[in-house]
Amino acid sequence: MHTSKTLISIAILCIMIFGTAFYTLRLLSKDSEKLESFIDMIEISTQNGNWATAENHLSSLKTEWHKAENAWAVLLDHIEIDNIDTSIMRVSKYVETRNVPMALSEIAVLKQYIKHIPEKESFSLKNVF
Repeated sequence: MHTSKTLISIAILCIMIFGTAFYTLRLLSKDSEKLESFIDMIEISTQNGNWATAENHLSSLKTEWHKAENAWAVLLDHIEIDNIDTSIMRVSKYVETRNVPMALSEIAVLKQYIKHIPEKESFSLKNVF
């Protein structure tokens, strides 16, 4: 009797842990895909020299990032969030000053930071060991 209660409690706890992990990964993946789409649009606009469009997409990216940042702050290391904040600020200044090479290089860095998060947080043997 006592053993079955213990087993049921352990099973429920495991289900809750894995459920939370899958929910977290889904949230991070969804948010990162949305952010990546804005970054891609900024990159294309910058390559084409369409600065007004790049600035509009950058504004949308900042809005989406502030929404995602609140949830991510609970789930991630704050250094990761600070890196993304810094990179967004750099992209913003490079687009503002119309500096194509620097903007494109920082966009690539920002894209890597965003892609890296779901990969890093995913449940895999590589992340466990």
